This record gives sequence, structure tokens and C-alpha cells, in this order.
Amino acid sequence: MTQPHRRCIPRDVTDVLLWLLAADVASAHLPDPHRPDRCANLRCTGEAYPCPPARDARRACHAATRGEVLARGRAKVAAPAGAAARFAGWFRPTRPVPPPQRPMPAPRAA
Repeated sequence: MTQPHRRCIPRDVTDVLLWLLAADVASAHLPDPHRPDRCANLRCTGEAYPCPPARDARRACHAATRGEVLARGRAKVAAPAGAAARFAGWFRPTRPVPPPQRPMPAPRAA
């Protein structure tokens, strides 16, 4: 049996669990109606609003949503061959490399 979501999740949310947790924390740490500069949550008694959990919840909400798309299209990527050419010759042997030797055939018994 599935249960309905506690909130309507916005379309730009990429991490649903983080967003739901952040929304729960943010709704639990609202300003006190009588003293708007203080947090109303009992765990934050006397702390200035926004309290650390409220600030963390705000940051988590931003982290759970997709940022603005500034540019559309494909990014320009450097050609891999050009990148490989920059590293050519970096790993030269310190000693001369002997030429490969072929194994000698085993003598046959006559």
C-alpha cells in the first residue's frame, strides 16, 4: 500500500529524499509569531532566526533542486588527440632499452 506524499514535489527537484527532509526541517524551524527574530522550535530555544537547522534546510533545498540552465546545447570539448600530444615524451626510459630477443629454438634429438 502506498501512502501519499506529504508535499507536492516541484518539478526541478533532483534529489527527492533530500528535498523532503529539508522541507520537514524547514517547516519545523519557523520564526516565533510573537518574536519573529527567534526560532519557535523547542530545540532552538532562544536562538536567533534563522537558526542553524533552518539555514541547513535552506541549503539542502537548494542542493536538491536543479539549478538554472544558463546555456543550451553541447559543450565544446577539446580533441583527445590534442590532449594526448601534450603528454608525448614524458615517460622516456632512463636506460637504453635493449632490442627484443627472440627465443632460440630448442635443439632436437637426432
